[in-house]
Amino acid sequence: VCGPLGLAGLKFQTPTFSSSFGVPLPTLGFVQGLADALNFLPVIIPFSILTVVGGINVTESARLAGDTYDTREVLMIDACSTMFAGLCGGVAQTTAYIGQPAFKQMGCRAGYTILTGLVVGLCGMAGIIQFIVDAIPTAALAPILCFVGLEIVSQAFACCPRAHFPAVAFAFLPNIARVLAIKGNYSEAGVYDTLLATLQAEPTRYLNEKLLIPALGNGFILTAMLWGAFFAFLIDKKLRASAIFLGLLSIFSLFGVVHSVDPNGFMYLPWNLPSPVAQAVPYQFALGYAVLAIIFLLLSFTKDSQMSVVEEG
Repeated sequence: VCGPLGLAGLKFQTPTFSSSFGVPLPTLGFVQGLADALNFLPVIIPFSILTVVGGINVTESARLAGDTYDTREVLMIDACSTMFAGLCGGVAQTTAYIGQPAFKQMGCRAGYTILTGLVVGLCGMAGIIQFIVDAIPTAALAPILCFVGLEIVSQAFACCPRAHFPAVAFAFLPNIARVLAIKGNYSEAGVYDTLLATLQAEPTRYLNEKLLIPALGNGFILTAMLWGAFFAFLIDKKLRASAIFLGLLSIFSLFGVVHSVDPNGFMYLPWNLPSPVAQAVPYQFALGYAVLAIIFLLLSFTKDSQMSVVEEG
């Protein structure tokens, strides 16, 4: 109503209705694209890992909300539906949708999921999804997403030991970095290439934040889990377990599984990156994690580290 009257604050554009009906039928057409798909393995592998991690997170979130599901079954359903969708031309993996506790509080049951699948599926076959997306104002969707986000954050603190609160807060930082990278357009290819050229021509003592923020945010889901894990073990004085997670972070960051310096979040061999400036980032992350892991490992042999938190209390 506000848009056509010029009260929306922006230029209003009436969504154009168009449809093109198509039934998703299984084919072997994907075989022809396998050779080309191999070139995208550096982004496919991290994305696959994140999707699996997402399925685990959602299942655990549901369990904490009082609904216990078998994690293996959830992941198997995700895998099978992804492969079947691929046979029908699908290009994205499926995973359980985050926010189950929030939907449960709103009174949603199994019918909500079934209805959502039917509506999205039928509208997708009718080719009108884009029209619906354009027609619904962002302001109508944002409150739902905010509510779901607040429930997820609240659950993270409500369902873990109070001593682990710092670890939960620490695990939010990669997510914040990802938001900053998106809002600052740091990951756009042109911005990234210009920045590398500038830093190469005018080297400084410290790497530019516009290079580090996207790297910190790439792979943020996996990074957040590993950060939360090593910090929680550190709080519990389980330094050797903490060192193991830091070791994983060191290996992952070297090859771009987390902290990828590539603007698209691709994996890579660090010595093949386009410039010495870009090559420095994975080595610095990897060395930082490795040094911290070694320090924790050495401290694990001290008397204080072998005193449990319970004994101290």
